[in-house]
Amino acid sequence: MRNSLIIYSILAVRMLGGFIPLFKFFAMKRLFFPLATLFSLLVLLSSFLIFGTGINADTEKEEKVPNDWMAYQRAYPSGVINSSAVIAGMMEAQALRANSPSMRAGWQFAGPTNIGGRITDVEVDPNDSTVVYLAGSTGGILKSTDNCQTWESIFDAQPILTIGDIAIDPSNSNVVYAGTGEANASSFSFLGNGMYKSTDAGATWVHKGLENSAFIARVIVDYSNPQRVFAAVAGNLFTPDPDRGIYRSDDGGDTWQRKLFVTDTTSGIDIVQHPSSPNILYASMWERRRGLNYRRSFGYSTGIFKSTDGGDTWSKLTNGLPTYQMGRIGLAIAPTNPDILYAFCDNISSVDIFKTVNGGSSWVQTNDAALQGMNSNFGWYFGQIRVDPVDENRAYVMGVEMWRTDDGGDNWIKLAGYDIGTIHVDHHAMYINPVTGVILEGNDGGLFRSIDYGVSWYKYYQLPLTQFYEVEIDYQNPNRLYGGTQDNNTIKTYSGNVNAWYPVLGGDGFYCLVSYEDPNTIYAEYQNGGLCKSIDGGNSFSYIMTSEMEGDRRNWSMPIAMDPLDPDVIFAGTHRIWKSDFGGFGWYPVSDDLTKGSDGSGWHTISTIAISKVNSEVILAGTDDGRVHISTDGGFEWVNITAGLPDRYVTRVATDPVDENIIYATFSGFRWDEPIPYVFRSTDKGVTWQDISGNLPQLPVNAIAIDPLDNNTIIVGTDAGVFFTKDAGLHWYALAEGIGSVPVVSFKIHEPTRMLLAGTYGRSSYKISLDDIQVGVSNPAVSEASLMIASNPFMKSLVSDLKIIYSLPAPSSIDLSILDLNGRTIKQLRSSMAVAGAHEVFWNGTSGNGGILPSGIYICRLKTRFGVQEARIILIAGS
Repeated sequence: MRNSLIIYSILAVRMLGGFIPLFKFFAMKRLFFPLATLFSLLVLLSSFLIFGTGINADTEKEEKVPNDWMAYQRAYPSGVINSSAVIAGMMEAQALRANSPSMRAGWQFAGPTNIGGRITDVEVDPNDSTVVYLAGSTGGILKSTDNCQTWESIFDAQPILTIGDIAIDPSNSNVVYAGTGEANASSFSFLGNGMYKSTDAGATWVHKGLENSAFIARVIVDYSNPQRVFAAVAGNLFTPDPDRGIYRSDDGGDTWQRKLFVTDTTSGIDIVQHPSSPNILYASMWERRRGLNYRRSFGYSTGIFKSTDGGDTWSKLTNGLPTYQMGRIGLAIAPTNPDILYAFCDNISSVDIFKTVNGGSSWVQTNDAALQGMNSNFGWYFGQIRVDPVDENRAYVMGVEMWRTDDGGDNWIKLAGYDIGTIHVDHHAMYINPVTGVILEGNDGGLFRSIDYGVSWYKYYQLPLTQFYEVEIDYQNPNRLYGGTQDNNTIKTYSGNVNAWYPVLGGDGFYCLVSYEDPNTIYAEYQNGGLCKSIDGGNSFSYIMTSEMEGDRRNWSMPIAMDPLDPDVIFAGTHRIWKSDFGGFGWYPVSDDLTKGSDGSGWHTISTIAISKVNSEVILAGTDDGRVHISTDGGFEWVNITAGLPDRYVTRVATDPVDENIIYATFSGFRWDEPIPYVFRSTDKGVTWQDISGNLPQLPVNAIAIDPLDNNTIIVGTDAGVFFTKDAGLHWYALAEGIGSVPVVSFKIHEPTRMLLAGTYGRSSYKISLDDIQVGVSNPAVSEASLMIASNPFMKSLVSDLKIIYSLPAPSSIDLSILDLNGRTIKQLRSSMAVAGAHEVFWNGTSGNGGILPSGIYICRLKTRFGVQEARIILIAGS
């Protein structure tokens, strides 16, 4: 019976399709009545048949694979990302936050905490197992001191919240390192800006170099020498660079030396240390690079390397290991028998686990047949393996699925997958308590615990780490919030409680619309335009895309919009605009291809749609290849208004809430040779455009909202938080209290209550009253930077390195150099962007070419955006 109903529903929709051209003709001539009765009857029939089937939209979904659309947003049109511009933009954002006024009330957290989000690392205090640190892929660092019951965010003051790995000093658990930049190469791995160190268990942090690392995959602190720290640096994903490799610091992170380098496209991805011979280390190197239309995740330079002298020299291990082009490799060493190591190798067509029982001299492949397919076809997203700290034969491998062996790899037991519902898929982090055996496991759905070797799992429901793509508010009840999320479905809360969200539609969630007349009518979609509709408040959904729409190019986040005067009129964007006059049924195209046209890449799609509330005949459409079009007759005629706009991914188009002639367009991407304008405003429907980016940081703008009661107040969401203007773009200020520098990707305003809802990509959602945005803002004065010499005179016979301390009131580019008395530069100690706060730099009394300087008087000069500070140094080179 059910199959028959599905067939009938398909036939009904196809019958509707036959009438669409004729209906379109009548619609264009404004002659709706001749076909209205027939068309309505057909729609009612098709609606009954379709919704009567109870089709679960999950059955329509294609296999979930991380898509590159967020990377495309930022890399188009060049295909590469300027990592130095990313870091500079983040520093500009932090500076603007430091010099912006306080609000009457800051952002209020809106949840969820019970859904979770991607975790890249789990670390536990070796001296107190109730103290746990979590690394969010884009959500900073959370800390618990009560065994995961409550959490505090401890990294929000930093300019960048993407975390690759955390390490706790085994000899002093107050010392914690955080390597920034998620190395999993997901749809867009937000770049980090190096290493941070805390000496007070995360209360405060100091930047410790490796500014050009981009992504730090692993950090370990030598248990025998806490001053010795190792970092696996992945480097820029989109361009070759010389900064990839294995780095070592011998002074607690003050300076770093690259100790292993293979090629400028081969990343350091993992490193482990022998538990009783600290000079023995193993590292894995991974050849990877990507662009707009390709991803290279395999290569001959990928491999496993060993050092027996603390990282000074390395040799590649080959005996028994593959000779083919390998992908990402994860390493694990057995604490109870450190001659045993496991290597989790991603192959183009398989998953291979290799094992050595003689410290890497030779390797054999385990019995891997059961593991095939555990990474799906995106093994570059995973690569983690762990060995039980008390049993060298028990190991865990983590991919889309999770498996365990109890006999050294001879047999494998499946612990988690799509068919096992006790734990979320996509596994990235694991900690095993060496005393109790309790496992803490981090994945795309949050944090889980097992006390039976992974057979059963308990989820923690207090983590504000959800990555939103879009948010929505029920007009009739603003406590009912919706949103589409990364790998955590389209979700909803009835009550507005932060821990009371639940999924309503599977897959990655994107655009979501609730009818403002009937809150039981909901439109939601999963990835690549899987548009569905519910008429029972989200309890069930039916798929409403037609086969012709499916044949179009579609954005990973296909935009949809609802007519502000008629909630049954819905627009959707593929590479052209589609319209439905009957609540998502009877779709017909109302535009030609609005993009630059297909090049076979799968891009060139419509990325954003907006409809004027002042005049619903005015419709805007923006594309992922830089075009903006307008229709002033409800969608039947379109005019290209791109002239004067940058060739960048259009993230949003928006209409003014009080003047139909005023429209907006926002853009993604990063600067190269010149600044990029990110926010444009037109007062004549796109005939001319004005750049209103002003003093905004040079970062992608992902979302825009205009105050309905004051259209000079504009709020934008960027890759580093929220900013606003009260004068239509002349001056911008940070709206940061309570939300920090997390990427903000979506806004929705509930006009009756004047609530602004913001969806973040990494820290769930927040809300604020538009009335609490400060009026009459002004820039506070910026104080001076400071420079201090720790020990003067500098006597080389007593102190090998002179400590130089400088402090910044806000982020700035800095140049720290040693000069002679004639003002000539002898040695540049540092030239980079630096965060606010105190910094330490060491000078060993040598010149730029390494030569030893004679005794005398020298000048230490600090140049920042706050001015120039100088201090005299008396160098005594001899005894």
